Amino acid sequence: FDGDYPCCRSAQEMNILAGKLCTTIMPLFDDRDESRTEQAVAKVLESIFGGDFHEGDHLTEASLSQLLGMSRTPIRGALLELKGLGVLEVRRNRGAIVTQLSEVKLREIFEVRRILEVEATRKSSGRINAQTLGDLLKAIRQLLESGGEDGDWELDQRIHTTIAESCGNRRLQHEIRRYDTLMQAIRKTVGKRMPVHRITAEQHLDILTAIANHQPDAAAAAMRIHLEQAEESA
Repeated sequence: FDGDYPCCRSAQEMNILAGKLCTTIMPLFDDRDESRTEQAVAKVLESIFGGDFHEGDHLTEASLSQLLGMSRTPIRGALLELKGLGVLEVRRNRGAIVTQLSEVKLREIFEVRRILEVEATRKSSGRINAQTLGDLLKAIRQLLESGGEDGDWELDQRIHTTIAESCGNRRLQHEIRRYDTLMQAIRKTVGKRMPVHRITAEQHLDILTAIANHQPDAAAAAMRIHLEQAEESA
């Protein structure tokens, strides 16, 4: 600290200062801003995979703000996130251009996701709350017994999110979350074209059963098989 905040402050003064700094800094990391950005990312991806946006289409903050009914702040964050995922090419003062999501790009994305989630699954073994794990296992078994489908992939997302949040590594969890919105958009597209719901549920059961039995290596191996199948389906 310097200037108005010299290092010779008393402990009481430093506590007051810390409170002021938290009040100033925390809004910069508002979860609501991150949530709105994720919503914008999801909507743009759904438009791309749904055929509303095509390769070469020009997207601007202004046009997306109007189309999605959001302010420019989450739109700006979404464009940068989508650029990082390789879906858009952002050009200075020109907005963004929809790029071709080639097979090579898609496989690279799935490879990164596989590396992250396999390790998260290994680390989550023994960390997931017993009640939460039991609820997920019950839901998967009911889905398999009924022969139903996982609607909007809500259960799928719950499982992957629970594993990521239980891995004990916040950085790993954050990186998985970056790819999750893209994965959900792909799942919804693939799920409409291919009968993958049952095999996905069976694979989820293998993953969760291994975690419940405290078998981290078996859980990680089951997650690898699951993600390799998801890659081939896409």
